[in-house]
Amino acid sequence: MSSISSTTIRTISDINNLQKNKSILIAGFPGPGLVGSISTSYIIDKLNMHQIACVESEYISPGVIYVDGKLRHPFRLYANKEGNVCVIVCEAPIMINGIHSVLNTVMDWAIKNAIQEVLVLDGISVQGIPRSDRQPIILGSTEMDENVKNSAEMNEGENSVPISNPQRTMPSNFNKDAIDDSNKKYTTFIGGIAGGLLSACLSYQIPCAAILVPSSSGIPDPEGAAILIESYNSIIKNENLKINSLQLKEQGQILKKQLEQIIKSEQEQRDQGPMTEKGLMYG
Repeated sequence: MSSISSTTIRTISDINNLQKNKSILIAGFPGPGLVGSISTSYIIDKLNMHQIACVESEYISPGVIYVDGKLRHPFRLYANKEGNVCVIVCEAPIMINGIHSVLNTVMDWAIKNAIQEVLVLDGISVQGIPRSDRQPIILGSTEMDENVKNSAEMNEGENSVPISNPQRTMPSNFNKDAIDDSNKKYTTFIGGIAGGLLSACLSYQIPCAAILVPSSSGIPDPEGAAILIESYNSIIKNENLKINSLQLKEQGQILKKQLEQIIKSEQEQRDQGPMTEKGLMYG
């Protein structure tokens, strides 16, 4: 896959410590409830990850992110000290006509750095406040079709780029049983940059999975992000990579109560009807 000149990845820190064929790439993008961006930022913080690169593109909405007293690039790549986890976090809109350019560049980077598997964290848009008993959906592609695998073996020549190991059928960092137990017979379409990344992984036979949680659009949803983190913990084998989601849960509960109070107040005002005084209507 050739990189598009309008999109590049600028290296900020040495990435030679990445564990070749052992690293997992976790991706979160702006979506319903911002759960993808919130959960990946939480992972970055809890695993003490450092920024290694940023994605620069004319297709990324111009701007910077100001957080924790620092200005940050809106599309960043991180790695942990051990080099077995990388995280992509995007906090700016990507123009629809540039998604392919951005994906091509990210996939080039992933292939050159021998990323073994990809995990996408995202939200599913729902109306109103999500139900308290909402459940995440875990979708995985852990085994390649036999015909695709045979074709990859036949086409692998001296001049070809080894984009993945054709013999690899299950990513070592994923708990297959956890994915299979949660992977009911869903039929759904995942679009945008998240779906595009998963599609690219399938094309290049990189095992991938997605964890999706119902969430409201336009309202930050740390509780939904906590559900993603808990599901992430259930499918990650390495105990050192698991994360306590308590802080996100607490933030989610506070926000949920605030939203419920706002909705209740608005409902009470609607029930009372317009207030009039001396023939004048207010509101």
